[in-house]
Amino acid sequence: MVDILTVYIGITVVFSVLLFVMAVTGGLFDIGADVGGVDVGGVDLGDIGHDVAADAGQFSGAGISPLSLPILFAFGAFFGAFGTVLESFQSLPSISVPFVAAGASAVVTALVYYFLVQVFAKSQATTTYDLKDLVGTRGEVTVPVKPGVRGQVLVVTDARGRTLLSAISTQDLKTGDRVQITGVEGNALVVEKV
Repeated sequence: MVDILTVYIGITVVFSVLLFVMAVTGGLFDIGADVGGVDVGGVDLGDIGHDVAADAGQFSGAGISPLSLPILFAFGAFFGAFGTVLESFQSLPSISVPFVAAGASAVVTALVYYFLVQVFAKSQATTTYDLKDLVGTRGEVTVPVKPGVRGQVLVVTDARGRTLLSAISTQDLKTGDRVQITGVEGNALVVEKV
């Protein structure tokens, strides 16, 4: 019969190794297979390829999901560690050890998650900006603009770098003209030749 302490140690080791592998490799697996020049019965089928990938549990949007694999692996490692400590001290009945270990692991994992969100996710740069913030800057016409006809200008923004945006003007502007952004009308920039 397997000793319960050995089970908790095993859980700790398995989840710690998975967490370490994920930290070192950036994920659990990313397998790719390509076969070149497939010829079946004298008919060339060309190149065949297949990729299989698994992400770290980023289900939607920016940021870290609380159900991502690293967070779940951390919970497993903490559960095994707390179970090992509680079982080795024998201060609680064996039947209550998994419940106390799960509760303590949930608290510590929640703190780790909170720390990761605060340090990493919130420190990422944003790519959002308001068109009104571009008033006063300069750009270059990429699609001609005429009175009553929208065109397009290339603007360099801090948030997104080189960005193409819709533009309107009361002047005839041709491709390559340098323009000043004087306002915003709807979702288009109001521009005039510099």
